[in-house]
Amino acid sequence: MNPFAYNSRRFFLFGMRFFFGTWFLYVGLTKWLLIGPEAFVGLITTDFDKTWSPHLLNVFLAWLILIAEPLLALLLLSGKSPRRAWTLTALLMFLLTLGQTILMKPEVVGNWQFLVLTLACAALSDPKFEHANN
Repeated sequence: MNPFAYNSRRFFLFGMRFFFGTWFLYVGLTKWLLIGPEAFVGLITTDFDKTWSPHLLNVFLAWLILIAEPLLALLLLSGKSPRRAWTLTALLMFLLTLGQTILMKPEVVGNWQFLVLTLACAALSDPKFEHANN
């Protein structure tokens, strides 16, 4: 496995898997170990309970984020099922983008860029190209 010998598509996807996987692992573990699950759920529900979003949904989505980030990190870093990993990552990015939109935060612009990037990675992870031109 020599990433420097990969074709452009495979090199890009390898880099994105490594960078997104590392990032998600860091933010996921930070939420579990430094903030704590209950405190994170409290932060999310405090913000979103001020909107039209129902409390029970806010709690569910906070737990979904807590679980999804480290699991997606491991899935991305493992390189297993890349189309599935990137599709699930794009769905998480959409969830985060929607959340920022509901809160009317200007940072939502950055989330849209991540959403487009992860969707592009999902598209480039087409299984029919997985073994072609490595």
